[in-house]
Amino acid sequence: MFTRAVMFPVRRIPRTGLLVLGVGAFGLVLGSGVIPVPCPLKLLTGLDCPLCGGSRVAGALLQADLARALDVNAFAVLVVLPLVAVVLVAMARVELGRARFHWPAGRLGSVLGYVLLGAFLTWGVVRNLPFEPFTVLRA
Repeated sequence: MFTRAVMFPVRRIPRTGLLVLGVGAFGLVLGSGVIPVPCPLKLLTGLDCPLCGGSRVAGALLQADLARALDVNAFAVLVVLPLVAVVLVAMARVELGRARFHWPAGRLGSVLGYVLLGAFLTWGVVRNLPFEPFTVLRA
């Protein structure tokens, strides 16, 4: 059982805790393959979006198969998952009163935002290039 010292901070972060539970449940459902979710961009254009294969990545990670997850979408594993973890920790820190912002303020936050946007756009373009060696990056 949880001790009182462990439960107290959890009660103080209700939004972050609910978000973690919701995203975790959603990831379990998607990763298990019970509900297949097609990518709207791929349905409309035939192109892979930067997160195409995300549900297969979740399934591979749930089965502790990092190599397969990296093969399906390395960008989602190496950039998106750590980003989600960092934002969730920042949300918890804000709710606990240990930080003021979910995202770095000022110039650093702007630079990080533009770097992430550039990374998403670059990955989206590179994985759709129709010649070798880029064709192996498709989902």
